[in-house]
Amino acid sequence: MAKVIKMASPSASTKKKNKITNVLYYGDFNCTTGFGNVSKNLIDNWLKDKNLKITIFAINDFSEKTYNYAENVLVIPAPSVSEDKKDVYSRIEFLKLLYQNDFDILFCLNDVEIFNEMGEHLQNVKKEKRLKNKPNFKSILYFPIDSEPRPTDLKVVSFFDEVITYTEYAKAVMKPLLTETQFKKIKVIPHGCDTTNFFPLNEFEKAKVKEEMFGADKFVFGSVNRNSARKDLGSLITGFAMFKHKNQAEDSILYLHCNPLDPSGINIYRLCERVGLEVGKDVIVPKDFNENKGFSESELNKIYNSFDCFITTTTAEGWGLTITEAMATKTLVICPKHTSLAEISDNGLNTLNFMFHQQAVFVNDFEKIRFTTNPLEVVTLMEVAYNLHNEPDELKDMVKAKIENAYKKVSGMKWETIAKKFKDIIYKLS
Repeated sequence: MAKVIKMASPSASTKKKNKITNVLYYGDFNCTTGFGNVSKNLIDNWLKDKNLKITIFAINDFSEKTYNYAENVLVIPAPSVSEDKKDVYSRIEFLKLLYQNDFDILFCLNDVEIFNEMGEHLQNVKKEKRLKNKPNFKSILYFPIDSEPRPTDLKVVSFFDEVITYTEYAKAVMKPLLTETQFKKIKVIPHGCDTTNFFPLNEFEKAKVKEEMFGADKFVFGSVNRNSARKDLGSLITGFAMFKHKNQAEDSILYLHCNPLDPSGINIYRLCERVGLEVGKDVIVPKDFNENKGFSESELNKIYNSFDCFITTTTAEGWGLTITEAMATKTLVICPKHTSLAEISDNGLNTLNFMFHQQAVFVNDFEKIRFTTNPLEVVTLMEVAYNLHNEPDELKDMVKAKIENAYKKVSGMKWETIAKKFKDIIYKLS
């Protein structure tokens, strides 16, 4: 039987003297998911404070055993202790860990629906600790909303002491579904942008990277998104095929930074064959791409800098990290203007936007309402980006202003500042 680690807790007198705050962090870590990216940026800032003792129960960390990420950060890879390999969240082991150890703060990062399913069990852990006169904990939930939720999805918000979401969009769509008391608990703390690792290269470096990756004479449309139903690469590929054939744009290519055979998405090879595109020539995908390993940040920064245009037909976003990363490299972004993206783009001030969207519901997606892009709009905006050098100066200046506005916006989104906001909340509760 797999064992959850029971950790030694400092005595009350030691804790008071050293003012150590014990935090259990439950979320993705040491992986290339969006949640994992957020976790790394928060933890890397928090670990500098030695009065925080952090235990990470790490979802999607496939390390074989527990390890120290830093002197004051212990990582327990959830899959390594999980008995139920079908439960990617290792919920039973998480609840055991929470009950068996004396944490001051529980910090949770994931979709609210995941915790909603555990609401009763979380209540029971607190209740049992209280009955046995064991030290209890305060809790923080940080979560995205990427489509309008159901009332039942939000029942768990009453359990948490602090409820924090990514965007004003998320807060707004939750308002009709919450009581006044529940809604007053909702705070908004946006993500940061790692401008240390994502930044514009100079023109010489950009040209060199582009030549090495794709060829100096290519016009590169690029997308950094997982090949999943929600990202809807099908609309992007079919739109690109229509654009390329209509304009005879032989020098244009579409780079898709993903696994072309991801089980959660489409078979990119098969779709490209259907629409008259050749993978390796018209559509480029990385070799031996692995979702769990990914690329280094320096490699990814070069990829963004090699693009003439970043483009996504995503059907919904809780945030959209790759969009803000592209903005940080001063790359023109084409994206929808729905969910969180209207906020990130300052209602289109920072991007070229698809304006019309068709509602859609995907299989195995909790029946959430998504917004698909019409491939004809892909054609139109690709033509704008591709032909920009031939357009009037007024249009060129407008696009340059969008790029600069985007860069200025993300340059002010410091993870250090975001992490401090959370740390202040942790100390307020402990």
